[in-house]
Amino acid sequence: MAAINNEDLRDTYNYLATIENILNKEIKQVAGNKYYLDKIVPEQIIKVYSQKEKTAITFADNLSRTAYENSVVTLVATFERIAFAKYKTSYGRLKSLVGKQATKPLDFFKARENFVFGNIDKLAGIISLIEGFLSSELLEKLKIVKDQRNYIAHGKRDTAAPSIELSLSEIAKTLDEVIKEIEN
Repeated sequence: MAAINNEDLRDTYNYLATIENILNKEIKQVAGNKYYLDKIVPEQIIKVYSQKEKTAITFADNLSRTAYENSVVTLVATFERIAFAKYKTSYGRLKSLVGKQATKPLDFFKARENFVFGNIDKLAGIISLIEGFLSSELLEKLKIVKDQRNYIAHGKRDTAAPSIELSLSEIAKTLDEVIKEIEN
């Protein structure tokens, strides 16, 4: 189990890890008994996938894959929500301080204003703002997460599958470490 410090990210990870755990336990039953699938699918598709062993196994594998992919997208969406909220909050404090202390606004604060008011609205924007503050190892992991999420979220088109596929706990831990860096 990954130790996740951010409460929102931890809750999301715990929900997703629980679903993954339940699903894995149920899927194991299908391998030995194709008809077990009928106990876990919605009523309208009972006997649709359980008639042949290969079809049942393929359905179970696709179910696991779909759950994983949706979990990746959900974890990253939670991270983005947290990161945007943290930058918007810090921007308000910084803008007040700069307004009182500086004789003219700095480009850095104008860039933050663009971020806050919608010019930077994606994970790539977050990465561009913080990449100079992250260790090279953490930045590389974050880019792997971004590539993995983009591949899934954009319909697995136009790019090859990422060469490295991180587990949900690795993704959650990476995103949590990035949130810690944003907070500092």
